[in-house]
Amino acid sequence: MEEIIATLFRTPLMFLIILLFFRLTGKKDVGEVSVLEIAITLMVTDLAVIIIEDTELSILNGLVPIVILIIIQYILSYVTLKNQKTRDIMDGRPSLIIENGRCNQVEMKKIGYTLDDLYTELRNNNIADISKVQFAVLESSGDLNVFDDQTKFSLPLILDGVIQTEQVKIMGVNEMWLIQQLEQKGYTDLSSIFICSYTGGNLYIEEKQK
Repeated sequence: MEEIIATLFRTPLMFLIILLFFRLTGKKDVGEVSVLEIAITLMVTDLAVIIIEDTELSILNGLVPIVILIIIQYILSYVTLKNQKTRDIMDGRPSLIIENGRCNQVEMKKIGYTLDDLYTELRNNNIADISKVQFAVLESSGDLNVFDDQTKFSLPLILDGVIQTEQVKIMGVNEMWLIQQLEQKGYTDLSSIFICSYTGGNLYIEEKQK
């Protein structure tokens, strides 16, 4: 009887803690969750199950590792928000899979992206002929975004004050040109730029909020 009462108390408590954990991690689709976030989530949920099932384990002792994991998750979320290099390590970066109707075989081998994966995604996008694809970008979430001649293709050239070197090259421009264009528009300090993207020959610039 005591075990049943303990379980009835622990179950809603763990539910509230798990709910708090997901609130702290932010609102994301399942496909946008990083591998590290998945690992921490699994550990937290496993620990919660142990606390519910093992009524001899004190709730306080069981909560300590959960609280530590929540703190780790919060710190990592803050660091990845402020630091792009950390964000790249944690979340990965988009990969250019198709450019001007030809597969980027080097990149596909590098990330382990097979032709079966590619054709599955192309079919999902109602694309039958690779040669008709202008660009195809594999996002860090695993989704393949396909652009044809009728769709405007854009990539951010600057994110949070940092020039995206690879994406600058993909867009067919160079860093010197980008800096000159920004200077003409009055932007001499890259750290003040939150987003700068290039679409159809035009730059979109959004400054950081102070």
